[in-house]
Amino acid sequence: MKQGERQNGLLDDVLTWSFRLLFALVALLMLAWGATGISRVSPGNQAVVTRFGQIARVQGPGLLLTWPAPVEHVTLLPSGSRQVQFSPESLEQDRSQVRSEADSATYGFDVSDDARQNTWFFMTGDGGLVHLKVMVFYQITDAAAWLTAADHIEPALRRAVIAAAVRTCASRDLDGILVARPERAGEMLLVAKRESFRTDLVSLINARLATNGGAGLGIRVARADVVASIPSGAKAAFDNVLSVSQQVERIVAQARTAAELSRQASVQSRENALDQARAHAQETVNTAEAKSAFVRALGNQPGMSRQTVLNQLYRERAGSVLGLVDKVDVVPVHATSILYSVTSP
Repeated sequence: MKQGERQNGLLDDVLTWSFRLLFALVALLMLAWGATGISRVSPGNQAVVTRFGQIARVQGPGLLLTWPAPVEHVTLLPSGSRQVQFSPESLEQDRSQVRSEADSATYGFDVSDDARQNTWFFMTGDGGLVHLKVMVFYQITDAAAWLTAADHIEPALRRAVIAAAVRTCASRDLDGILVARPERAGEMLLVAKRESFRTDLVSLINARLATNGGAGLGIRVARADVVASIPSGAKAAFDNVLSVSQQVERIVAQARTAAELSRQASVQSRENALDQARAHAQETVNTAEAKSAFVRALGNQPGMSRQTVLNQLYRERAGSVLGLVDKVDVVPVHATSILYSVTSP
């Protein structure tokens, strides 16, 4: 009897301690499960708490207390002050057209016959072709909206980047995007367009995201890094144009030099001809003045008539004529015939 009571007492003690241990184990498990709801949100992040799949709240950096899973779930996202990097080309199915920075710097892009491979080639306002390698940096302005549309963020952002790039490139000529022709690199209007290219692109992307198609994404593009280049064939064409332009400028400069020399020679010849004409005219005037000086002198004397001048000229000239002969026979005026006999000395 006593042995049976002793066995029953031992069994009761074993069961009691077993339940106590089991209860302690369950309590420890409950404490461990509850401790999983305690977390810390580091600076630069924000937490979105969902309860059974529905967004409950958004909390910034600090200590975060939540119901353990599966009641509540915490998703950590970058804070609104941080920028998230996104390359639209990462969503391309065929990466054959995605080149390195070194390739883009050397203008090594080729246009494919397959239009699907030319996604990042854009037509400029002057009919040129430019390739853009875009890297977008965006900020999460609404964490709840971002989490709701998480699967659609990058495709929508890619479409917005392409649409904005089409409009931005179409509003500029090729030299307003990159330096295609060095001779136009210093034009102030083109310099201003190149400097504002990224700013305009960001503005158009945000405007696109703000439309109905992008509403509720909860993001805003902060900046965009763009590497612009031209196809390799276009580069060769531009090099040829530059070479021809330099040759034309050299020929034009030579032609201008020759024209200037010809002009100077013509001016000098004209001046010489004018000087000779002036000298000859002055000489002619002087000769005429010398020949008419006697008549002008006689004409300036008062009381001189035409007959008097003629008589004086006759006397002066007759003496010089008569001085050439030795003998002169004079015939009366009323004779029927006139005979002059002149004997030379």
